[in-house]
Amino acid sequence: MKVRVSEIFYSIQGESTFAGVPCVFVRLTGCNLRCRWCDTTYAFEGGDSLSLDEVVSRVTAFHCRTVELTGGEPMCQRMGALELMQRFLALGLTVLLETNGSLPLDAVPLEVHRIIDLKAPGSGQPHDASIWRGYAKDWRPTDEVKCVVAGRSDFDWCLDKLREYAALGCVTIHFSPVWGECDPQALVSWICESHAPVRLNYQLHKVIWDPDKRGV
Repeated sequence: MKVRVSEIFYSIQGESTFAGVPCVFVRLTGCNLRCRWCDTTYAFEGGDSLSLDEVVSRVTAFHCRTVELTGGEPMCQRMGALELMQRFLALGLTVLLETNGSLPLDAVPLEVHRIIDLKAPGSGQPHDASIWRGYAKDWRPTDEVKCVVAGRSDFDWCLDKLREYAALGCVTIHFSPVWGECDPQALVSWICESHAPVRLNYQLHKVIWDPDKRGV
């Protein structure tokens, strides 16, 4: 079995509850969405066709205990992504899956930390309620939901949906400002005013390095 890979690199995790933790990133090629603020459009196509053995070999060469499958959208290569997760778990690694939330995730191994995007209207992408009702039936203690918001209307929409899908108080919820568009100070105010069990998620890699720099 092979997967198409945009890049594999070693850095720190910039987001989620793992922010600041050294991590190997396996960015798979291809995505089924086109969010207007996407910062990885280069992963929509191209990349290299690699065997799963080669991917595992490249990852383990970094001698890091945490690995993330990301994209693009890794679940667009469903069988390869699932097999890679199983192989990484068998090696005793902590495995993260960064996913856009538009595809079923029921087959993802229970040991994997699912980081699921809730796409607000500002993203320009449709919301699939049927997929999210499926998530609501299967929340796991290690699940995290990330809401990227362009403004207050996105923030309020996300809170409503998080209540609808019984995610508030059940899984870790992150709110991220659209880089260069949503004022992070305003987002902090909305979070504090809401008294909701959510947290600010700021992209550390864009603070440490140039926001457009790849491989970090």
